[in-house]
Amino acid sequence: MDLVKEIMKNPLPRELAFTKAEYDERIAKAQARMKAEGIDLLLISNTSNLGYLTGYDTTMPSGYTVGILQATGGVALHSSELEATCGLLAGVIEEFESFRWYDAQDTAGHLGGVLRDRGLSRARIGLEMGYAETFASGAFDTKSYLRLKQMLPEAEFVDATLLVLEVRSIKTAKELDYMREAGRISALGLEAARDAAAEGRMDNDLVAAAHHAMISAGSELMSIDPMCMTGRRCGYMPHIPYRRTRLNKGDTIYLEFTGTFNRYNAPCMRSAVIGEPSDAVKRLSDAAIETVETLLANIRPGRTGAEVAAIAQKVLDRVPEAFFHGGFGYSIGMGFQPSWCEAPLYISEAEQRELKPGMTFHLPICTWVPAQYGIGFSESVVVTENGCETLTPGSNRHLAVR
Repeated sequence: MDLVKEIMKNPLPRELAFTKAEYDERIAKAQARMKAEGIDLLLISNTSNLGYLTGYDTTMPSGYTVGILQATGGVALHSSELEATCGLLAGVIEEFESFRWYDAQDTAGHLGGVLRDRGLSRARIGLEMGYAETFASGAFDTKSYLRLKQMLPEAEFVDATLLVLEVRSIKTAKELDYMREAGRISALGLEAARDAAAEGRMDNDLVAAAHHAMISAGSELMSIDPMCMTGRRCGYMPHIPYRRTRLNKGDTIYLEFTGTFNRYNAPCMRSAVIGEPSDAVKRLSDAAIETVETLLANIRPGRTGAEVAAIAQKVLDRVPEAFFHGGFGYSIGMGFQPSWCEAPLYISEAEQRELKPGMTFHLPICTWVPAQYGIGFSESVVVTENGCETLTPGSNRHLAVR
């Protein structure tokens, strides 16, 4: 049985997060960039790029899927039949090149045959060759690349890792609406986690409360599981997993979550302490909060990421005992597991690109004294014509005492 053809006999209505016209416009923008770069064919292996262009959605973004985008027309999906159904229900995809899921040992061989059948043996092919930045996913794997080169010896392969990501960097009004809704959900999760914090409870209890609050409020699959560190584990921030750790008097608590709405994210950080905080913890917390507020006051179009970072760094210079990772902001938007990071746009000392209206950033001010304690506060924002707007509610930006 051909699963796609069988479903198409009596399909469900498509569950589109945006209008078909908006997806068509996104595809047209990607095709315009392809033309400008002399690319005949773009192979889309970054799942969030595929979702952005077509609406494709899945619980298994680690499964093999590649979008095939030529100079004209829509995106064709090369995937197992089990993933083709995701494109049928949630996306605008009309063409499917499917294989049985247990025949995935040579996906590149199958893809090479598809491209030859489409007359693309001598095409200039754009590949998402690398990770766009540290935490992104979706690079075309080396094994498949070598297999395609073997099958299409007359084709030319070029790096198109950033092609779709650059199109995604400026958000539409509808995208921002989805991010605001994600931010509302994030705030509910943070509030629930703080309310659950008490001496003797476990970090798992806080995460469970947050997860329940966010899913109940409408969140979908989260791009990253809720992050929670407590006590001295906060001195190893920010990516140490929660793990049945008891809360004790004096422990700091680091929380970082995002709700997800139509795959859009708006992460936020908050912190708490069990009992009255020490002077050192208060000093670090005050510096982190003031840094966030300094960023909110100074992000505006025309400034570079480096200029804004230099202003914010002056606040953190007051706590030289603490470590800070140096990234005052990174771009966010649509995201699939395992990351909510979108593209390599930063607010950092090395970023010379100018901020533009419609760019969206998470401002992750997590800072810690190694192996002792740590604090995190953040907001997600969109650059506006005159400054920036918070996409997370921005309330309760203080160290909660539990």
